[in-house]
Amino acid sequence: MKTNNKKKDTKYYNDDKKYKYLKECSGKILCPSCYWLKDNGGYCKGCSDEYKSRCLKKICDYNCYKCSGGRHTNKHKIYTQGYCGRISTLKYQRKEEFKTILQKKMPPYFPKRITIQNRLIPVIYPQLGKYKIPQEFPEIDAWAVPVHKIFDHSGKLRKNINKNLKKILGLPTEIKLILLTYAPDDYQELLWDKTFLMDYKELGIDYWFPGHFSIYDNDSKIYQFMNAKRQQLHALNTQSQFVWFRLGENIPLKFLKPIQNSGSVLISTGQMYSKKNKKILQIEIKKADKFFPDQTAFFILGGYANLPILSKNRIIYQINSNWIMKGIRGRDLNGNIIKECTINQQKELLIYDLKEVLKNV
Repeated sequence: MKTNNKKKDTKYYNDDKKYKYLKECSGKILCPSCYWLKDNGGYCKGCSDEYKSRCLKKICDYNCYKCSGGRHTNKHKIYTQGYCGRISTLKYQRKEEFKTILQKKMPPYFPKRITIQNRLIPVIYPQLGKYKIPQEFPEIDAWAVPVHKIFDHSGKLRKNINKNLKKILGLPTEIKLILLTYAPDDYQELLWDKTFLMDYKELGIDYWFPGHFSIYDNDSKIYQFMNAKRQQLHALNTQSQFVWFRLGENIPLKFLKPIQNSGSVLISTGQMYSKKNKKILQIEIKKADKFFPDQTAFFILGGYANLPILSKNRIIYQINSNWIMKGIRGRDLNGNIIKECTINQQKELLIYDLKEVLKNV
């Protein structure tokens, strides 16, 4: 690749002003010595020219050597650790920690399938506890609450939330409560940093997801592998009743061998904004259907409806937040605004939206 004479190892892209100065890829120097390269016993096959091009355009800007996470967030002083081999002197980087994580052997982890009768698991927010909506749906025996709705960025309970979480949410004690970790990246780092400090059971939480560390197709490969490994380790260390399934374009199925016989598998279908992303997801789910035993249940998050045809014996649960996100904004499931939506009308709208979701499960 040709370089700009005025700035060594950079190139100006007139059609991409957001990423004005882009560094040359250092793969030729860094990849051969990478402990995660296939030639060195790892899983990574190295980067193709097409992947290098995407990496340059999306992540590696002129400030690459100083950044602490590429395009990832660093809000609230919780730094999401984006990482590629060229980073070496970051104040907030965790290079040695990442190496330890990637090289750590993951033992087999096969949590048993959880028992839930209804195939729909709605997401509920604490501020709606006053409505006692779950009591309107006795057929639903499990609800999910997002981690960022009950914890702040220090891992402490938010104001007006105490340890009697089911009561706050309007849940009968016999109904199961699931902690949903499908949340912003900075919350994933919180979950990782406080792995052994957060006691979910004392809050009345029956089941909890492991951290959902981001694996996007335009992240550096080592970042993808590291996050895939962290998802496995976090499930093991927190004794989660679930494991995540996520491959992207680069992670081979054998990488997931330690969790193959798990009873409850989470599959995220969110943030699939392009045809390419949706195609990757379709391929992933088909692989998951062949990879996991027939008795493994799939828990689908994210709202993407066009799933491929799965094994007829596969048990599939839908974790739905669309009903509540639309309802609290005074909209029906089609996005239509309900005029003059008072508090009582909002409750009626939420109940109506959830009933409509139940019809399609």
